[in-house]
Amino acid sequence: MDVVEAIRKRRAVRSYTDRPIPDETLDHLLRLALRAPTGSGAQAWSILVVRDAGRRAKIADLVIAGGARYFAQMRPWKEEVPEGERLAWGTASAEKVLSSYRAAPAWVFGLVVPRDNYPASMREGGHLDDVISVAFAMENLFLAARAEGIGSVPTTAFQRFEKDRLREILGLPAEVDPVILTPLGYPEAFPEGVAPAMQKTFRAWKTLVHDETWGNTRA
Repeated sequence: MDVVEAIRKRRAVRSYTDRPIPDETLDHLLRLALRAPTGSGAQAWSILVVRDAGRRAKIADLVIAGGARYFAQMRPWKEEVPEGERLAWGTASAEKVLSSYRAAPAWVFGLVVPRDNYPASMREGGHLDDVISVAFAMENLFLAARAEGIGSVPTTAFQRFEKDRLREILGLPAEVDPVILTPLGYPEAFPEGVAPAMQKTFRAWKTLVHDETWGNTRA
């Protein structure tokens, strides 16, 4: 599959089989990921790969629990609905949507690793550069994986609820930030088209392209 087809066919995969990823295939994907642009040439990143079954199980449970809290908070609720009912709904939804994460044969984490290459006056913007650079690398990974028939799903929110616990599982020092993660594995089938939940709100590309000045969209 060429890069154009991989871009067009990449989808967020939330249903995984336990089919293992060959070592040489995984190495190929990781090397392509790290060919991404990096702000100021700093390579303020690392990729952490988890394939140990026990550690994968802990990660999957943590991410699914984070998904439950995310779903519960993102759904618009009437004020009178109690917190327990909201979380119960979120938990049921997360188990329904994400439970096969426990089968995924690998987890990949895009980490920001500070290199202290920015002066103090530029440190805040430099951190943003580092986060963006990790995103570039992970997008390379997502596309390269799709070209190999391997699924992924960029995840930036679910782990925020238990980031210290995640650091403990992964052995990460406090200054290393797991900003993006994904299960990685072979799906039973790749999703096609826009997800049903997004069909009402998904914006056509012409509404998002502005020519010359803001507001002059191609729509």
